Amino acid sequence: MYNFPHRSTVNRSMPRHSEDREPRTDAAAASPGPRATTRIVQVLRILADHPQGATLTELADLSATPKTSLLALLRALTHAHYLAHDGSKYVLGVEAFKLGAAIVAQRRFPEIARPVMERLALEAGETILIGQLASDRPSMVYVMSAESRSAIRFIAGIGERRELFSSSGGRVLLAAMSEAQQAEYFRTAELRAHTSATRTHKRELKAILKEVAETGVAATVEQSSADVVGFAAPIRDESGAVIAALVMGTPVSRGVPGMERFKALIMRGAVEVSALLGHAEPKINLIHASV
Repeated sequence: MYNFPHRSTVNRSMPRHSEDREPRTDAAAASPGPRATTRIVQVLRILADHPQGATLTELADLSATPKTSLLALLRALTHAHYLAHDGSKYVLGVEAFKLGAAIVAQRRFPEIARPVMERLALEAGETILIGQLASDRPSMVYVMSAESRSAIRFIAGIGERRELFSSSGGRVLLAAMSEAQQAEYFRTAELRAHTSATRTHKRELKAILKEVAETGVAATVEQSSADVVGFAAPIRDESGAVIAALVMGTPVSRGVPGMERFKALIMRGAVEVSALLGHAEPKINLIHASV
């Protein structure tokens, strides 16, 4: 921990709340007090949640820190450009945004999703995967998995493909496409049945995709493989774009009875992964999805 000497620079002759004015930027004012490391993180976190900024009084209340102690820290952070002083309020400065960008740059997808996937696989007792659009043809390819520990479980290898129209993950990716992209897909795709239950009629599939887009979850029963139920939800990046699907595969014997529970779990998992990528998810409204 840093051990900087504490020095209060509040001028007692100033009027009330004068500490909310533009801070000094000399070396003395740039020295934070004790417990600076914890308070730095706390202040940055508070201002990240208040993009409109906050006054010294508000920051002191939110951080439960005396103004005299907090003021030296704010001056130091402003001097280093981690904060900026806008009128009476403090806001995040350019260095704070640079730091945030550097942290995000260290994240790697899909590896960042592994802890969520492993926890979800344990909670659900089922295999969890991430599927992305293949680069060479319209299909979904699995890029990461966390396997179930059950003796009877769904298994899919990294690099395995699934058709977009018949797999739960594929439907999530297809539902996220524009109308023009969907039209092109249905114009060129071979809608071949994989099982006796596979749905191949374009009008029916388009209605299913509309429901997937509205509900945020896809569920399939023996559409790509016999005795397999699939669940999937979209993984979104900071901009809200769908970049992958979080998928759960289960045997029919567990998937059908646990339909609503598994849909809720996969949606929650996808929201968690999306949040790690910077996406702020609106409140979820669970609605029955097509299977």
